[in-house]
Amino acid sequence: MKVAGPYASAAAKASDAAAAPSGTLLPHLSSPAAALRQVLAAHAVRSCAHIVEIGGAGLPITSFLTHRPETVTVIDPKIPDFSATMLNNAPCCVRHLAAKLQEVEIAPSAPYALVLLGLSLKPFGRRSATPPELLALAAGAEVLVIDYTLDLERAQGQIGALTATRPAPPTIDLALTINDDALRAAGFDRRRVLVFGPA
Repeated sequence: MKVAGPYASAAAKASDAAAAPSGTLLPHLSSPAAALRQVLAAHAVRSCAHIVEIGGAGLPITSFLTHRPETVTVIDPKIPDFSATMLNNAPCCVRHLAAKLQEVEIAPSAPYALVLLGLSLKPFGRRSATPPELLALAAGAEVLVIDYTLDLERAQGQIGALTATRPAPPTIDLALTINDDALRAAGFDRRRVLVFGPA
């Protein structure tokens, strides 16, 4: 996978991704129930050798993966830079990049999975929240996993462009209510999980 661009700092290095710092965990995502989204996504991408997650600070998909991918890249401005050479006791190029999506050039090896949990992308400078590069990544992914809040206007404005990149309907379209006080108070308890591609 080719990844280029400016990052917030030099990446911390470790031999195994189990040592990865998780980053900023938003209070409404701190309950064990909120992690169900990552468990579902990890299951959906279990056949993928290359995984790209956009977002994930606080709960990156890396520690939820149970298979042995070749590469895992997580991009989020709130995640500490990190790299490792092992995941699940197997060689894997793991990179957590503290950057905005629009700052990073991504060229994953095919076939790859793209994971967008808590869809709520923001514009960066003159770059839109859903730039052409993101839509191309979504279109080219063997597996695309999206989780978003039904009551978040920003997510509602982005989901259409992302789903339009897919030639077939989702293999999984799951309505999910997470019965958690913090999520409910934030208005994020009612969610939708979409998986396009192999399930």
